[in-house]
Amino acid sequence: MKLLNICLGLGLLLSATACDDFLDVRPDSQIVENELFETASGFEDAIYGVYGSLQSQNLYGRNMIWGTTEVLASNLGSIYHSLLDPLAMYDYKETEYVIPHFLKIWSSMYASIGYANNILKRLEDESPASLPLYNLYKGELLGIRAFLHFDLLRMFASTNESAKAIPYVKEFSYKVSPIQTTQAVYEEIIKDLTEAESLLKDDEMLIVYPHKNTNNEKFLNYRETHFNLYAVKALLARVYWMRGNMKEAAKYAKEVVDSGKFPLVDRTEVAEYMAGRLSPKETIFGVYSSVYNENSRNLLYNYVSYQSYNPYSREAGSDAPYPFEQIYAVDNDNLAADFRLNHFRVSSVCLWYKMIDFPTLGNINASASDWKQRIEGITLMHTSELYLILAEALLSVDYDSALGYFDTELKSRGLNGFKERGETLTLDNIYNEYCKEMFGEGQIWYNMKRLKKDIKSNRLKKSIPASDMYYVIPIPDEEYEYRQ
Repeated sequence: MKLLNICLGLGLLLSATACDDFLDVRPDSQIVENELFETASGFEDAIYGVYGSLQSQNLYGRNMIWGTTEVLASNLGSIYHSLLDPLAMYDYKETEYVIPHFLKIWSSMYASIGYANNILKRLEDESPASLPLYNLYKGELLGIRAFLHFDLLRMFASTNESAKAIPYVKEFSYKVSPIQTTQAVYEEIIKDLTEAESLLKDDEMLIVYPHKNTNNEKFLNYRETHFNLYAVKALLARVYWMRGNMKEAAKYAKEVVDSGKFPLVDRTEVAEYMAGRLSPKETIFGVYSSVYNENSRNLLYNYVSYQSYNPYSREAGSDAPYPFEQIYAVDNDNLAADFRLNHFRVSSVCLWYKMIDFPTLGNINASASDWKQRIEGITLMHTSELYLILAEALLSVDYDSALGYFDTELKSRGLNGFKERGETLTLDNIYNEYCKEMFGEGQIWYNMKRLKKDIKSNRLKKSIPASDMYYVIPIPDEEYEYRQ
């Protein structure tokens, strides 16, 4: 909020660099002048700027995907790392690195929300008559606003819906938004997403599979890099699932899966489907970035002591009690068949290549023939997660359907289904599979928090009882100082 108001005063809007012929190349920053919003292309420049801000390393270029919550979930770490070590020990009061880390996240998230709100304010003077793509513009911005607030809520607030949570900021102004309860923030998120869903109906026709990007209006192409209709539905599934409303979670997850527009990859594609490029199959929403892979080179691809984020690995000689090998061995009748193990490179250390463009960085040929044609970027929502949400949401009301979704996801990763194994599916099985499938994507800690799971800490070498002491990140003091 504090940084947001600084940005308001400066009148600056970050903008995105482009991807060939579907986003024009933008300068690094642009002054938000009235002239920018005099044309449709000006509005689109500003919207691309919102998406461009998300690739920041403070946000989804690192910290809001694998850079923070994967450390808290004890999947990735680096002993003696100035930030990761205290973070892995849940020392949220550490002043030199941890407190500034969360302040950067908080400030950057609200800055991006502010950029979206500025454009929404400008859209109040427009309509579909003046801007033919008005509904898409507004729908995407409402979706992004909800997406960012949801991640802030999951990080900085309790699951207790009566507890004070975060501000839900809907205005681009100097006015300070009140801190609302978790319940109230959820209601605002759902309200924004419900409106976005109605505004983005054109995506039912625009998005097909295989994806086609031949529209004359460039804004209508590469919809997976926009917060499209199906991203809205996928986020609604996540929101209702996180909140415990399994009926609505199943409804929205099913609508995305049944659309057929984002099919599961084949098991032979699993090793590379998210490797620093957006999947032409599974990616529902991702951020285009030409800098993410290079920024992440020494953090994920190479091993650099005191810098790299590494999985805890028994094979690499670690004495961590909960290494990645143990995570993938649970409920597994044929470990060698799990194609997700190709994400790990184990020698004297363990490297993790799931979300880094290792074919390009290593100058090797990817197995996918379309590799170079795929969009560079960071996948933030993909299909397999929805299969697991469906499995959990339906387990107690429609077991056969739940098993079907679960087994379909499992087989796409190379494993046998529970039905052919003759095993009974349980909530624990679904949780275990979620930990494998979503490893490194920044979602597992939130799921642990939702279920009030004890934290199995590799750094502390013990299990820590679930508590808001560990699952609620303190709101930065600067937020309260600014309110005085």
